[in-house]
Amino acid sequence: MLCSYLVLLINLAAWSMNASQADYASTEFAYGSGHVDPIAATNPGLVYDITKADYMAFLCGMNYNATTVRLISGEAVTCSEKILPRDLNYPSMSAKLSGSDISFTVTFNRTVTNVGGSNSTYKSKVVLTHGAKLNVVVSPRVLYMKSVNEKQFFTVTVSGRGLDPNMPSSASLIWSDGTHSVRSPIVIYAGIFRSLSP
Repeated sequence: MLCSYLVLLINLAAWSMNASQADYASTEFAYGSGHVDPIAATNPGLVYDITKADYMAFLCGMNYNATTVRLISGEAVTCSEKILPRDLNYPSMSAKLSGSDISFTVTFNRTVTNVGGSNSTYKSKVVLTHGAKLNVVVSPRVLYMKSVNEKQFFTVTVSGRGLDPNMPSSASLIWSDGTHSVRSPIVIYAGIFRSLSP
């Protein structure tokens, strides 16, 4: 849980870097999450909480057998619950498609926990990176948090057609209550693209 919390803080407590170019410099993989703001990390507003059981269901969903999952987790597992890798409750969302010319629709399921104030209203905003050909729909578009530690479920549905097989398409989902800005990168790709390093 500590590892996922640190990833969350790096993603959420940062100023985004400017990415206005049309090549890799405009994608999530190239410029990362921005400059970390350690003060904001102490008050993120929302967190994507994840448990050991979630990780075990994730491993089962990747077709690891119960014996292998037990070796990793140290507990007996039946693999009765399986989740798709893209539905692991992580701040980032990514999916690899089987082809670049096909029409696609991918849905991500996420749950956020309110660690900010009670009676908070978070509105969603989607920011496409330069040149991205994605249609992103968030449902619900507004989260009403009545109390601290309240959990809310939402979906992000990404659709489009004709992705560049040599470069990922990306966007960001931002939940904001006017004080906190909770940013999650979204990446859709259709091939094995060249290395991001020069």
